[in-house]
Amino acid sequence: MALHFCERYKLMVLKISSKFELRRFCRTTGAVALLKLSQPNTDDLGYVDSISVEEIGGVRVTIVKMKRVYSVCTVVLRGSTDSILDDLERAVDDGVNNYKVVVANIYTNSCLFL
Repeated sequence: MALHFCERYKLMVLKISSKFELRRFCRTTGAVALLKLSQPNTDDLGYVDSISVEEIGGVRVTIVKMKRVYSVCTVVLRGSTDSILDDLERAVDDGVNNYKVVVANIYTNSCLFL
């Protein structure tokens, strides 16, 4: 019934089943996840410049475009086999974690010794 009224008033609804993905989407848009279906306050609403659904590599994805800079980024990896993609994912994860450690050390210590 709720989807009927969302369609009637031209509201876009996303079903995000993962709690991690929901938190990431809320952080990206500046929105607050509501626990029950009710009228949101103006403070709870997020903002995006454009949102669309496209097909990339045979998978439908939701693309959110922002002009403002937020602390969330998406890296799309493509490879011929699952093992290559697993290796690429580990490499990106290691690189991001190393960057976080270096930035944390720079802010906690005034100098960094390598």
